[in-house]
Amino acid sequence: MTRFRHFLQDESGTGPIEFVFVFPVIFLIFTASFESSMYMARYVMFERAVDQVVRQIRLGNYKNMTHQNLKTTICTEGMMIGSVQTCIDNMRIWMQPVNTATFAMVAPPKSCVDRSQPPNLNNPPANEFAYGTDNDIMLLRICLKEKPMFPTTLVSLNMASEPDGTYALIVTSTFVNEPG
Repeated sequence: MTRFRHFLQDESGTGPIEFVFVFPVIFLIFTASFESSMYMARYVMFERAVDQVVRQIRLGNYKNMTHQNLKTTICTEGMMIGSVQTCIDNMRIWMQPVNTATFAMVAPPKSCVDRSQPPNLNNPPANEFAYGTDNDIMLLRICLKEKPMFPTTLVSLNMASEPDGTYALIVTSTFVNEPG
């Protein structure tokens, strides 16, 4: 009995036990805050890049720009990305004029880039990407897929809404093509 009592009174090794219980909670909070802050930073930089490009389109500075050049311009406008080519491959741009007679807007596609397929380097069909004419109200939806920094944490698993484990950053904008 004294040996058992001595074992219960021994306090050596209590520091590592507390560390084992506290460290996973602290690490989870750290990864969750880091992942959510990176998501917000990526989204803000993406939205800023799209806003700058849309402003140039609206002013008529980017007339006759191809779909691929528009992707490249958005990806190089100060976004926080690993590489421009990865950004281009993971982005889908949908742009259509709004019918001003009925203001019936065409619904943009709900899907983003399908990463299981090779990237489409061809120009999209006319029902997906059109510049419109002077004084047209344009609706623009750009979707960019990003990988989480910590893909195995609970926060990343909840953020990753796409089947391939990525999350979609979606920016929608409207603008009017200036005449001339």
